[in-house]
Amino acid sequence: MCVVLILFALSLTLVVATPVQAKKHLIGSMDLEFNVLWPGPQTDIPDWVGTITFDGDSTEYGMAFFAFGSGKPFGDKPTGMAFFFAEIWKIYDWVELITYIDDEGNVFQWVEYGEILMWGYDYGLTNLANSKYHMNGDVQFDNLYGKYAGRNVHMSGLIEWQVLETPDGPVVAPYKAPGTFRIN
Repeated sequence: MCVVLILFALSLTLVVATPVQAKKHLIGSMDLEFNVLWPGPQTDIPDWVGTITFDGDSTEYGMAFFAFGSGKPFGDKPTGMAFFFAEIWKIYDWVELITYIDDEGNVFQWVEYGEILMWGYDYGLTNLANSKYHMNGDVQFDNLYGKYAGRNVHMSGLIEWQVLETPDGPVVAPYKAPGTFRIN
């Protein structure tokens, strides 16, 4: 009887001492390019297109962002040094931003996509004083790893700018946005 009690006490110690496994984060590196022919907020033409790779996975996936609003309740007009936005983000097995310039110098761009592997929403802001961006949102669908739907996502990075020549003169526009993607 004493041996049984000792074994029972040891087994309780092992159960109590076993740590609870925390959910693992998924961290990726984004390399995004601005779609200079983006016509404005909508859900079928992306404003940003690029690639993402995840830690521990050497596969490069396609990624696109579809801005649908400012994220502010009072409209889309930016004020001050902060620009607010709301987006749908999607990860594909591949994506390509194709640019074509015809003989007259007209630029055409379009995007071709593969299969959607993961997608969600985010709301964020760009600090125009230092070009940093931050977005928070969630994962709505996960057919990539199969375990992240319903989890929170955070993205951040730094926007690089370019000067575009337009018929109305030069315009400063986003160019690239390298950053970090993290599912908590």
